[in-house]
Amino acid sequence: MKIVGYYRVPPAPGVFFSPAQEERLLLLGCEQVFSDRCLASGVVRPGLERAVEALEPSGVLAALSLHALGGDLVAVMDIVLKLRARGLHLLVQQPPIDTRADPGFFEACLALAAFNGERAMVRRAETALVAKGARAGGMKGLKAVEDKTE
Repeated sequence: MKIVGYYRVPPAPGVFFSPAQEERLLLLGCEQVFSDRCLASGVVRPGLERAVEALEPSGVLAALSLHALGGDLVAVMDIVLKLRARGLHLLVQQPPIDTRADPGFFEACLALAAFNGERAMVRRAETALVAKGARAGGMKGLKAVEDKTE
């Protein structure tokens, strides 16, 4: 099973390569290591795309942290779901994640992605209910729950 590493170089002046990150990934067993440089102008990660393309099904993408995969939860979820869809595994050093041994991380990410997708739908429904209730002089059709603990 091939393991490919990935890291991002921070946008620090004069820093174009991080031998410490690459060395840590090689110690994790990576056969190849890809990287990208963080840019203030936007998120472009051709190194991450090349790392994923270098893997066959059941291969492993290794990263030192979830921060390497993305700057926010949505970006991390995006790459994690792409890995799962391609039959790939994820190995993260900190926090310790290894989907080869426990695919539960992928399942949790799927649940979070579903929740995130449903959030907009629920908000639209709530907004419609409030708007409808406001026009009708209240929240007609919604009943208060009686407290029967007396």
